[in-house]
Amino acid sequence: MKTVKLFVLFLLMLATTSSLAFAAFPCEVIDCHGRKVLLAQEPKRIVIAGRAGFMITNAAFFFRTAPDKLVSYSRSLQLVNNDRFYQMVDPGFAKRIFNDFETSIEELAAMKPDIILLRGFERQKYERSFDSLGIKVAFFSLENPASHTSEIETLGKIFGEAGRGIEIAEFYRSWQKKIAARLLKYKVRNPQVLHIYPSSESGAVSHHLTTPPAARTPRVLHLYYSEKGGTVSFNVSPASWIQAWLVEQAGGEAIWKDAGVGGGWQQIGFDQIAAWQPEFVLVTSYGSDVEKARDKLLKDPLWAEMAAVKKQKLYAFPEDYVCWDQPDSRWILGLCWLAATLRPEITELRTDMHELYQSFFALYGLTPEQIGAIEIRGDYF
Repeated sequence: MKTVKLFVLFLLMLATTSSLAFAAFPCEVIDCHGRKVLLAQEPKRIVIAGRAGFMITNAAFFFRTAPDKLVSYSRSLQLVNNDRFYQMVDPGFAKRIFNDFETSIEELAAMKPDIILLRGFERQKYERSFDSLGIKVAFFSLENPASHTSEIETLGKIFGEAGRGIEIAEFYRSWQKKIAARLLKYKVRNPQVLHIYPSSESGAVSHHLTTPPAARTPRVLHLYYSEKGGTVSFNVSPASWIQAWLVEQAGGEAIWKDAGVGGGWQQIGFDQIAAWQPEFVLVTSYGSDVEKARDKLLKDPLWAEMAAVKKQKLYAFPEDYVCWDQPDSRWILGLCWLAATLRPEITELRTDMHELYQSFFALYGLTPEQIGAIEIRGDYF
């Protein structure tokens, strides 16, 4: 009996520590380009660099060893508010040596990193140079939520916290499933109706489907509002980017997908926006005040004639230090908010949103008081 009890105790200890298990080294990780990166030893000096590197950084701080292992990480000149977030999660922020997209390869190499983490689109710029210097590099896309969880697990291995990586990945998966289940249950309650009726004396029949208004897929337009150079422009994302994915996963139709082609934001005119006849318009304004952008559109006589504006369905996409519609760690917040906005009839989604918000920032080790002090801009509820 004593032996059995000891064995059970051992299993319990094993189960308890498995989620906190640190990766064994040497280990191999595979980055977003399918490159195999062999880590002979645990990386103690990690650098996050390049354009849009803040998206990697914001995921990296899920890991408890990040403040000790991050020698330097990149900041975005357009995201000055993000510094306030780093001050909350990084005890060494005041003494940190930062880098940006202008930091040279020589300067990054001088930091003596064990590995450098970069966004996937930076491969051509950096890969050969760092390979020639014998510096390991891993690239992260983060643009596709379908692979986002596996990239989180890759980060976990690099930081020596494989179990933590699995835990964070499961957080995302479980919330995606919960939101999808809410939407599916609502759709089942409002099914399409098949109508069958005689169409001729011969006895042949015809049929058609009708969809109740509550179950129709809403037409949604996501717009990046910009005032660069003093000129207002409207931009849509490529079909493959996260903005379209979020709309579709939240139960909407991303009506700009055929226009949003190529590798970057595409400028469009108001005539095109009006022709799409969106039922919902979601506005974001990276690097500037999204609420002011929304208010300007609401006061514009042209926009006032649009159905979405008349029905008060033009929204400023919420943000705290970073907007929730990007391939940043916050995209799960954007998904839940968007689902609740497109389907206000599903009241449970609003409750979910508040629970998710608290749980998400708790993953960073923030206290309820710190979470409560975070300022949210945009049309949160």
